[in-house]
Amino acid sequence: MPGTVGIGFFIWDAYQQNYVGEIVLGVIWIGAIGLILDRLMVWLQSRIAAG
Repeated sequence: MPGTVGIGFFIWDAYQQNYVGEIVLGVIWIGAIGLILDRLMVWLQSRIAAG
């Protein structure tokens, strides 16, 4: 399955072509998604525990 598009492929392709800026952008994007999901889970847990 060559050329599967996703954030991991984006970072790996940037790494292979030595595009440091795109690698940093990908890592920041992963961090932002992780932060959003973490906050969503905290909110959901508080709703379930209070409920």
